[in-house]
Amino acid sequence: MRLRAPPSLARRFAVLVSLALFGVWALSVLAMGIVLQGEETEFYDEHLAASARAFLSVVDVPDDADLLAPPGAAAPDEPTNPNTEVIYRLVDRSGRVLSVSEGAEHAQFPAQLRPASFQRTATHMVYTSGFNDRGHAVQFADPLVERREAWRESFLAFMLPMLMILPLGFLAMRWVTGLALRPLDAVRAEMAARDAQDLTPIEPQTRPVELADMIATLNGFMGRLSQALDGERAFASNAAHELRTPVAVALAQVQRLETEARSQSERDSLHAVHTALLRMSRLVARLLQLARADAGIGPAAAPVDLTRVLPHVLHEIEAEARARLHTELPETPLLVALDADAFAIIAGNLIENALQHSPPLSPVTLRLSAQEGLVVRNEGAPLALETLAKLTSRFARRDSGGFGLGLHIASQIARQAGMALEIRSPVPGRDSGIEARLRLP
Repeated sequence: MRLRAPPSLARRFAVLVSLALFGVWALSVLAMGIVLQGEETEFYDEHLAASARAFLSVVDVPDDADLLAPPGAAAPDEPTNPNTEVIYRLVDRSGRVLSVSEGAEHAQFPAQLRPASFQRTATHMVYTSGFNDRGHAVQFADPLVERREAWRESFLAFMLPMLMILPLGFLAMRWVTGLALRPLDAVRAEMAARDAQDLTPIEPQTRPVELADMIATLNGFMGRLSQALDGERAFASNAAHELRTPVAVALAQVQRLETEARSQSERDSLHAVHTALLRMSRLVARLLQLARADAGIGPAAAPVDLTRVLPHVLHEIEAEARARLHTELPETPLLVALDADAFAIIAGNLIENALQHSPPLSPVTLRLSAQEGLVVRNEGAPLALETLAKLTSRFARRDSGGFGLGLHIASQIARQAGMALEIRSPVPGRDSGIEARLRLP
């Protein structure tokens, strides 16, 4: 199952601020809706009252009139819709209806007369005027459906443009957040550009205050880590240096005792000691190489001819093992910006690893060229992908022996020099064997 990438800090900040703005936006829209409804109600009420007073000033109905239709009104061409049009009725002090407009029979008027006041019924907002000199009052009724529809249309006309603020606000916040977090991206890029050996402090003075505090803490951590690593490297280097001389002396003494041994059992015992001391000597050499690799050996200020370094590496290999090597070197110099000792350590480890982990007396191919780099191939059963992935790990030992340091040291030095060490099994084009390839820059 594919894991989802964690959200970025900029996106998280933009989302949280956008949610806060959405809350403010929602409250603002709600308040605007309430204010709009109040303003529209006030406008309609004033219009209703003004219409009622104006109508009452011109209407003239005799006291003994009994007309339910407006005086002199003709039959309408189209029926009046009481849900959309204002209707009225004329009443006297007793509440008797003297005249009504078309459609008033479908409207609900209040049961009690309250002169000069507004009354809400289930269908209309009704304004009752005061009584005139003849004792007449007029009731004007405005349909509530019409008022609600007018408010809804006005509110939607206001809210729809406001909705565009949400995505635009999110995009604006994402852009502003990206700008605000650029110093953090600069620190991240600076840290990513460093290798494992660069633990120098980061300059905090030019950073924002929040980042300066974090950088100061990070600098303190890197300082403590640098001290610990320096102590570890110094211990490994000093211990290896101190062990080289006594191990060499012990080897010489054991070799002399082997030649002077009088019985086969003594020679066998001394040979076992000799083998153990040789293994210890190789371990000491690996520890010295590991200390140099941890110190950052790799790049060189000037190009080095690798065709002149490789023969010195081969000279250090025992004659019996050297006889198994099939070497192909270029006829012209191969200049590479790589420290000579670094290349010697890489080549020596790759060759010794191939000799040690291949079947006895089987050939090992060594090829150096500008196109392919340094290629070392040996025979053997193909390795599983899980084993290949762990070969360059520190102390990744195999059943055929070794300390699990050679390929790790070679890989670390190659990485520090800007190169890549590739290990493949089986050998390309075959069904067996192992190939180690150092890609030159």
